Order: sequence, then structure tokens, then C-alpha cells
Amino acid sequence: MSTPRRSRAQVLIAVTAVTASLVLSACSIAAEDPSVSGTGQPLTQPQEETPTPTPTPTQKELPGGGTKIFPDYRLVGYSGIIGTGPGLGRAGVGNIDDRMKEILERAKPYAVDGRKIMPTLEFIATMVHPCRNAPKCRTRSTDDRVQAHLDAVRKVDGMLLLAIQPGRADFPTEVKAYEKFLKEPDVGLAMDPEWRMGPNQEPMRQFGSTSGKELNEVNKYISDLVRDNHLPEKVVLYHMIRTNWVRQPEDLKQHPGVVNIVSVDGIGSKAMKEETYAAIMKVKPPHVHPGFKLFYEEDTAQSNWKLMTPQEVLALTPKPEYVLYE
Repeated sequence: MSTPRRSRAQVLIAVTAVTASLVLSACSIAAEDPSVSGTGQPLTQPQEETPTPTPTPTQKELPGGGTKIFPDYRLVGYSGIIGTGPGLGRAGVGNIDDRMKEILERAKPYAVDGRKIMPTLEFIATMVHPCRNAPKCRTRSTDDRVQAHLDAVRKVDGMLLLAIQPGRADFPTEVKAYEKFLKEPDVGLAMDPEWRMGPNQEPMRQFGSTSGKELNEVNKYISDLVRDNHLPEKVVLYHMIRTNWVRQPEDLKQHPGVVNIVSVDGIGSKAMKEETYAAIMKVKPPHVHPGFKLFYEEDTAQSNWKLMTPQEVLALTPKPEYVLYE
């Protein structure tokens, strides 16, 4: 008896079943042997990529080289604002490039004790003024104006100090407004407690003051900038004439990358200036370096007053490491 012929549908079903069985078998083999692909070919093992090393950040240096300010350098400079005349300082007289070259000549007698000179310009970035129509009693400089002073300083490989007269604002707030420039390796700070006014004080009518705690807040901020931007040491200076201009000075602490200086701004005869200097040296924290300011007009206002010579300045104890002419 002959076997009945299968219908086309039965054949297709049978072929499909066999094909499915083969595919399942192949998948099972591939699953059991990871070296075999679904096509029966060995799998290509992906090669691990070697991670690209992170470049080491470049440590920035001071204009004259190195990262340490003291004892390598003595800072000597002028204060003022370009084009404003002598009222705010010598830097405002005539052409600023001429004034910067003049600083180099003025500073030569201070290049003693193995120290190099760092020509310095104290530019009044935030300026105090009467409070009428300005509740904070101060005006900030534009970026273009700051840059113009920085450009002048860089022509002589010098340092720019942004002078801050905060009025009824506070030092940390005003300092942070210039962060763009403070990230540069040749820009530091000079703070004027005389112009740090209380909420009811009026500039030019009363003296202001600050605290060691407030100055220390600035120190911490600058220290973080130095660390995060791989900067050399940065000057954070404050001016004083009276010992009570900084309350609780012991709260001003030393911070990595920050060099504190107190500039003694005594006015008058040599004896008067020496007395003021000695008084402020007694109250400054130990880590704060000594600075000294001379005034072309106020220090010669009387016939028996004469501008102190570099030799007389260097005879002070301790010897000033920062000398400013105004």
C-alpha cells in the first residue's frame, strides 16, 4: 500500500518546524559558548581603550618669575587713576606709561637685601563718594578701566592692586565683583578700612572701620581662588593710620597662597610718621608684612617737613616690604 502524498501545507509546516528547531539549537550553542556568534563565527573581543591622562595644570608665576612674593621681592609703586590728575595719586598725572617707568627709577634705592623690585600700581577700583543718590556711597570701575591699568602695569612686568573703598557696602561683596581680574597672576587687593562705612555713617565726614573677621573672609576667598586657578601668591593689603581701624585684628588668619600686608599711611613729619608706624606694628598679626606710604604733598605741607628718603624708610623697624608713593 503506497504512502499517501503529503499536501503542500503539511510540507511547509514540517520544514518550518525543522528550521525553527535548528535556529533554537544554534542560539542555545551561542548562549553556552560566548565565543560563537549566531552565525557560527567566533565573536571579536572588544579592545579596551587606554584612558587619556588628564593634563597637569600649569602653575602660573609672578611677573618677575617664581610663585613667592616674600622674601624675593620688595613692592614699590604709585597709587591713582589714569587721567584724573594728582588728587588721587601720582599715577593720575600725565601719561601712565611714563609714570610706570618713573616707578622703576623711584624704586632703585629699595633694591637692597638681595630683593628684586616688583613695580606696583594701586588703582582705585571701587571709589567711595557722598551718599546722595547712591545708598551704598560707592561706585565700581568698569572692566575696560581696570584692563587699561593692568595693561600699563604689564608693560613693566609689575603688579596691579585693586584698591577697594566700599562705602556702606562690605569688603567681601566688593572684592568678588572683580573676580575676573583676581584670577590673573599679577592682580592683588588693597583695602581701605577708612572708607568702610557703617549704615548711618557718611564718607568724608567720619572715619570708617572693619574687623579682622571681615578681612579674614576676604583672605579665605582669595586663598580658594589661588588654589583653584593655580596662581602664585597673591597680595591682600589693607591700609591703616589709626589702630582702631581694624577691630579684633587677631581674627585675621594666615591662609595658603595669600600674603597680607598692612600699609601704614601716617601723615606729617618724619617723627610723626615713625610714631604711627611703630604703633601699628604693635597691633598687626605676626603673619602680616609691613608696608609704608609716603605723601608728596601732605608730608611736605609744613616748611620743616620733608619727604622721607628711601634710606630713612629702610631704616624703619621692621623694614617695609611694600612702599607706596601718593
